[in-house]
Formats: sequence, C-alpha cells, structure tokens
Amino acid sequence: MSKKITVSGRKLKNLSDPTLAHSHPQGATVNYALTSVDPKWGRYLYLQYRRNGFILRAGARYYKLALKSLEKCRKLPVEDKSGFRKVPDKLKIQFEIQVIQFLTLTKLGLEYLITEYELGVKQIKTKRNEPFSMPSNEEDLVKRLETLAKAVGVVGKFPTEIHTIIDRRHIVEHPTTDRLWNGTDTGWKTVNLSWALSGELEGILDPLIVYVNEFVEEVEKYIADNPIPGELNISHRGLKAGEQYKKPR
Repeated sequence: MSKKITVSGRKLKNLSDPTLAHSHPQGATVNYALTSVDPKWGRYLYLQYRRNGFILRAGARYYKLALKSLEKCRKLPVEDKSGFRKVPDKLKIQFEIQVIQFLTLTKLGLEYLITEYELGVKQIKTKRNEPFSMPSNEEDLVKRLETLAKAVGVVGKFPTEIHTIIDRRHIVEHPTTDRLWNGTDTGWKTVNLSWALSGELEGILDPLIVYVNEFVEEVEKYIADNPIPGELNISHRGLKAGEQYKKPR
C-alpha cells in the first residue's frame, strides 16, 4: 500500500490551440501553453500542467512535519501538580501552522483534482451520448468527487477521512469566537489546535492517499481508452514578441 501520492496525470494538450503551432509532422502532440506579460521584464511562456498531485504532495509534507511536532508534544514532561503537558509557545505555533497548511493544501488539492479532470470526462460522455452532469462548483466537494469517481468507474471505498479533512479545513479558514476559545468539556475539539493535539490527526491522510492514487489511475485510463480526435488550427503561427522589455542583470 503506497503512502505517497504516486501519480500526477499526463501533460495537458490542446489540439485546437494555435498559440504554438510551428511546423510539425502530422499527428504531433501540441502541449497547451499559456503566456504572461510583465511591462518591465517582458513575456513569459509556460506549459500547462496538472497541479493536483503537486499540491497534495505539498500537503503531505506538512502532514509529516505536523506528526513530528505532535510526537515532540507527547514527549513533554507531565507537570506533577496539574497533570498536564504544557506546550511551549514555539512548538505550539509551529505545530498549528503545520496542521493548517496540511488541511488547506489537501482540500485545495482535491478541488484541483476534480476541476482538472471533469472537463475531459464530460467531453467523453458527450461524445458517447452518455448522460453526465457534474454538481456546480458551489456544491459540496465530496458530492463532486463522488460523481466524478462514479463516472469513470472508481470502485474503491470512499474514505470518511476526506469529510474530516474538509470539515477541519473549514474551521481553520473560517475562525469564529467559538472555534478559538471553546474550552468546554463537550466542545473543546472545536478549537483546531486542541483537536490536533488529541491524536485524531494521526493516520487521517493514509486512506486518502490510497483513494486518490486509485482515482487518478482510473480517470487517466478512462481518458486514454476514450480518445477524442482533434484538428490543429494553424491559421496563426508562432508568438508575437514585440514588447519592449528590460533584461535582468
């Protein structure tokens, strides 16, 4: 069982975009390119790419750092009088930032995962005259992910840990008085740092990694097995580069 996000997806290509339509043999792949212009430094060009794997792996790195910080907290001495382990300020701040980064990047990675694949799946379904409707971007992220997974035949069990990650991310990105100060016997886990210290953070990423790896493998196979022919529009060749710009020293 892999404990890493192992798949990133293929390079994106756009068979009808003339931006980089230089002379080429018939059937050549043209990668989708985007540009940017800085009035001072000139033009930039970069190839489009699938971002979800990189974002999810970045989240996983913060997760590992957070677990190391949690282990440091567990090794703190227990005070005789209070029975508590007092977490030093530096460790406390470091731990919470790591948890926030993990939750935010992981949820963000899932959003990119859906958005970067749903158009391709929709195009294939349309070409095959198969009914397919994705929930809107405003709807629940889990519902969107489940819909896309079902469309490409992902059979793996949907991990409940995704719900927890999304819920905790919502808490850290939308602080309220209750989410910062709740110290009651029944509500203390509302505070994200308290929840993370409780140990429920541990192991939460592993089922998601297994699911995401299976999901990407299945959706990539689905796209590869259902190619959509395209024609390269070559009415405009090359890039305009007439702007004045200052070269870096």
